Amino acid sequence: MARRGWRANLHKHKMNRPVDALYGGFVNALPSELRGLASDLPFRLGLAPTSGILWSEVFSHEVTLEAPALVAEAFPRVSPEVVRGSILGHALAVIEAFVTDRLLDGQIQSSPEILALSEYLRRHRDIVLEQVWPGAARIAQRSDSETRQAISEERALLSELGAATFEEYQRISLGKQSVGFPASFALCRAAGATESQVEEVRRALSGVWLGLQFEDDAADWEDDWKRGEGAWAVSLARRRLEAVKQQRTDERPTEPDLIRRRVFNMRVLYLMLRRARHQYRSAWRYSRALGAGRLSSWSLNRAERLTTLLPFEERHPGYVVRARKLAAWAAEVLS
Repeated sequence: MARRGWRANLHKHKMNRPVDALYGGFVNALPSELRGLASDLPFRLGLAPTSGILWSEVFSHEVTLEAPALVAEAFPRVSPEVVRGSILGHALAVIEAFVTDRLLDGQIQSSPEILALSEYLRRHRDIVLEQVWPGAARIAQRSDSETRQAISEERALLSELGAATFEEYQRISLGKQSVGFPASFALCRAAGATESQVEEVRRALSGVWLGLQFEDDAADWEDDWKRGEGAWAVSLARRRLEAVKQQRTDERPTEPDLIRRRVFNMRVLYLMLRRARHQYRSAWRYSRALGAGRLSSWSLNRAERLTTLLPFEERHPGYVVRARKLAAWAAEVLS
């Protein structure tokens, strides 16, 4: 889903997390004509620069594809089979969302093979989640619709350079992350969680997904803009400018320097990062109350990192963009 959420960051070394073995089992069960495509899917989707990259090498932390494993720490009596099923169901949901997003964006070419694989991803996800907790497949299917609706709304707004409030941004962003909840909810139900515990999981994961979305959208807005995808920073800046002028404007500048100055002058990157920190802190509070130690620590570390970064962005607008590019350069050159 890249800009749609859960941005990929390729690792230099193999990690071989549980998701790799689970996805490998899914691939082996596919018809022979789809196995090659499925095995090399990170490369085919443009998430990896070369063939043979594992999913655990694509993402910079385990929350993305293994969120139920972190949630499971709060339910120590849940069976290993339920945890594995939840992880696989979650991973397949996220991977299928990437496929759908790439197809809708035209970043990959539609073909009978990719459409068939997308269908297998959804179907197997439903089967696995239904085994974890009866009724979970229906929730997952509903989440598919919610995610697609949010992506369509986002695409329409950004393609028209429409003005957006932060409230609209958060609502659409959360809608895009709908596929990231059902597997963890299924695990909770299978573990006999109370309603309050399920709500804590929902709020913790909401903070994780929104924090990641806001942070990535701030750091990568120029790249998104250059690719012609539109950028939330531009739409948020336009809405703030309208508020300053106290009138609606149809001005839609496309000249890069003017757009950059507007984004910087309206301080939207700083505000996006501040909201990301708020979401991480929310994730930390709820995961701590839940007893999910690793998720709590991860969320707190993300929040503290932004606490360090925010003063630099406040004093030097665009700092977060430069910091992201410098970090990528350092990882490549100094590793």
